[in-house]
Amino acid sequence: MLGVARRRSRIRQEVNRVLYSGDPSSYLIVYIDRDPSTGRQGLKEVQADRIVGVTEWAIFLDDGDTVIPLHRVVEIRDKSGMVTWSRRGRHS
Repeated sequence: MLGVARRRSRIRQEVNRVLYSGDPSSYLIVYIDRDPSTGRQGLKEVQADRIVGVTEWAIFLDDGDTVIPLHRVVEIRDKSGMVTWSRRGRHS
């Protein structure tokens, strides 16, 4: 259980680094999105400037509805597409 908490903490640190970078609109958060109606999952991207809150377990977006669990974040990219952080082996 300690490993999971440590990974969430690391992801949260990376998301906060982006948010406090001075230009969060320059970053994309890539995460695993699951559609409960179909059971399908795939990768989605969201601009970091849409993030209004980060807790120990999730990211909250500005639409008031979207909550992204931190364990679903797989990558952070800058606006040029360069990966600035990645969770190895968790995505294709």
